[in-house]
Amino acid sequence: MKRTMLMIAVLVLAVARPAEASFVQTFNTGFQNGGVIPDDSMTGWSDTRNVVGAPGSPMTGVSVTLSLGGGWNGDLYAYLVHSSGFAVLLNRVGRTGANEAGYGDASMNLVLNDGAALNIHDVSGPGAGPYQPDGRNISPLSSGSVFDGTGPTAMLSSFQGLNANGNWTLFLADASGGDVSTVSSWGLSIDTAAVPEPGSLVEGAVAVLFLGGVIGLYRLKGSKTHLQSC
Repeated sequence: MKRTMLMIAVLVLAVARPAEASFVQTFNTGFQNGGVIPDDSMTGWSDTRNVVGAPGSPMTGVSVTLSLGGGWNGDLYAYLVHSSGFAVLLNRVGRTGANEAGYGDASMNLVLNDGAALNIHDVSGPGAGPYQPDGRNISPLSSGSVFDGTGPTAMLSSFQGLNANGNWTLFLADASGGDVSTVSSWGLSIDTAAVPEPGSLVEGAVAVLFLGGVIGLYRLKGSKTHLQSC
């Protein structure tokens, strides 16, 4: 009997268990100021996009793609906002007490994900990654020594558990003069816990009834065989 119940449970899970779903969107047109981030201005640049049709809820993970041209990467401050979630993507890459200007590389085309091995703050001349977002929730105008003693706290995990649909805002600012960066594109890769469709639940119920009938028939035949042998 225990084995029978186990078989039924496994079948129900196999047919009706929710599966994770992924939703990807990339934004590369319609940018204010042509995507140019104002130089030496904390007023900054922003882009808000309304995500609709993301499958299921809540979110279980978020990755961000970011493509920038020109500039001085050590000048840049960037964050992402959605609902109650907030993540610091860039905060003066390479800025430390020993290097107040940060890394002087121009351009970046990369993926940011909490699960990556390296934090983008510590990477000079970044490739595609992925890298952890900076996560340092401090003013980009803070001294380099403050950066030295601050760990990442504002990560992409802040979006977990939220509904993926709705407005997402990317903000970027250039905290020091001399070089200009331009946003070419940015995007989201969202993982959600998909809700089982009603059809899956019906299929699960039918499968259970079928399996129950087969098991019942098998037991009935077994009982007749036992009676005949007596």
